[in-house]
Amino acid sequence: MTAQFKAAPTITRHWHASLTLGFALRRGVTRMVENIHCGPLRVLKPFYPEADCCHVYLLHPPGGLVLGDELRINVQVDSDSLALVTTPSAGKVYGVKNAAEKQQQRVSLSVATGACLEWLPQETIVFNGANALLQSDIQLQADAKLMFWDMVCFGRPANQLTFDSGECVQMIRIVREGIPLLIERNLVKGGGALQASAWGLGGHNSMGTFIMTLRTVREQRQELTEMLEQTIALGTHAWGLTQKDDLFIARYLGDSASHCRRGFELLWQTLRPLMINKPAVSPRIWFT
Repeated sequence: MTAQFKAAPTITRHWHASLTLGFALRRGVTRMVENIHCGPLRVLKPFYPEADCCHVYLLHPPGGLVLGDELRINVQVDSDSLALVTTPSAGKVYGVKNAAEKQQQRVSLSVATGACLEWLPQETIVFNGANALLQSDIQLQADAKLMFWDMVCFGRPANQLTFDSGECVQMIRIVREGIPLLIERNLVKGGGALQASAWGLGGHNSMGTFIMTLRTVREQRQELTEMLEQTIALGTHAWGLTQKDDLFIARYLGDSASHCRRGFELLWQTLRPLMINKPAVSPRIWFT
């Protein structure tokens, strides 16, 4: 009689995690009315440093993405609500040389009429050998407001860790009522032409994009650029501020994610009152 053997079960070491958050106005205060998670992706309790605006901190206990990991984050902000979402620390994307599997973070944000979402995570560090997809898809209704930033650092220069292999695809898509306001895709390959060339990153390791649904004039942007140059420590970095229809867009290119974050915070603190008539109140987690 021939012995029958069952194949050994496949053991996966990948983290596939998801988080769905919903915010709605309840008696004049924005409440987190939906919180559904699967896997190691959670939020701390809501905080109310502004009384009516709900501040939430995203937590990813593993501390980073390894090959094959996938995070999916969905945020829905209902009409007339005010929500601010941030993270307690930098995100990390690890890698192994010549690996084919991707690490993915897919963020889907939906903001209803009269609502405002501030998506202000700390930077993402992409390590050597990573194969990363960082995607943000944002849907805005009617007069919905958005404050959004995205910061990426390639390698960790302070520790002499470079990014000379692997790749990172960064995608940002913003649509209002079915009409695209911004669609962009960046592909950075470790040691590739885009990373080194003057028409790309110019040898720098950090880049950032800050977006607000706010109309500005040229004089304002000039003043803001001067403020950034005077306030942020001198170094080999550059700021670019533009207006694209209803979107105010600021760009950073340089060698310091901390300089990028400080500059974006300064823009946020300056422009937030113009957009929602409320002073900026920094999340306490940024100071811990």
